[in-house]
Amino acid sequence: MASGKMRWGISSNKLIKVRQIEAFKYFMITGSVTSAAELLHITQPAASRLLVDLEAQLGFSLFNRSRNKMSATPEAHLFFNEVQNVFIGLDSLMKAADSIARSNTGRLRIGFLHVVENFITDVVIEFLAAHPNVCLELEPGNRVDLEEMVKSSKLDLAITAEPTFDDPSLSINTIGIHRAYVAMHKTNPLANRQSLNTTDLANEKFIVLGYGSPFRSKIELAFEKEQISRNIILEARSQGHIYNLVRQGIGTAILDELVHIDPSQVVLIPFEPKVTWTYAIITLKAKPNSALIDTFTQIVEEKF
Repeated sequence: MASGKMRWGISSNKLIKVRQIEAFKYFMITGSVTSAAELLHITQPAASRLLVDLEAQLGFSLFNRSRNKMSATPEAHLFFNEVQNVFIGLDSLMKAADSIARSNTGRLRIGFLHVVENFITDVVIEFLAAHPNVCLELEPGNRVDLEEMVKSSKLDLAITAEPTFDDPSLSINTIGIHRAYVAMHKTNPLANRQSLNTTDLANEKFIVLGYGSPFRSKIELAFEKEQISRNIILEARSQGHIYNLVRQGIGTAILDELVHIDPSQVVLIPFEPKVTWTYAIITLKAKPNSALIDTFTQIVEEKF
């Protein structure tokens, strides 16, 4: 291997300069050397020199040139993907520095399922009342994505349901078990029942979550065991969206009680057979919980 330091996978006696990367980034964003120079507050020839030097050091063509016009090569676009990742990392560092400069006591990155959006608002209000100098980042998502973000340290913790209990990299703190409820408009003839089973619901028009949802799979299994086929008229991506459709009298749904916000229009009736799922807070097992995580977790447990 040739001697010299390694940067960006390039073996060279010279390091790629941050200024060269900035010139390249601005060119890729604006498509113009002149615009890149303006953003860097340098002359156009100086910006061109930075790009030429970068291209020479990388050892492959970044630009197609014709009649004083430049356009990015396919290799330039591939390289730009990596450049963006670097600047995302730098942006994260700047946010951390900003927190320190403003005497913040920390930053907490929290993921959660869409179904707990209303619940998480109350938790955040209480947490920030006690920790006004902490910066919170909130990230909604599905169970699979939340687990991956915790494992890759993009989130400090996540509130999820039916977590992957056998994943050795995750620490799982169960916070509660919920059951399924039938959500229907108050004008539905079945709205005064104490409970509803699969047979009672055989003729209902259903609004459901999309395929792939663990929640939907549990409900589907209950109907399949009784050999009852549901009349599904609409699929939606979140329970909150489904609940709002039920409020409009569009159809009936089987949901988590966490989405129930309008008792004047929608009634929740226990679904039989009883279908349950486990809610938990997940963190990265290899990373000890900070005091902020422990405090946030305690508030979630108390409110749940």
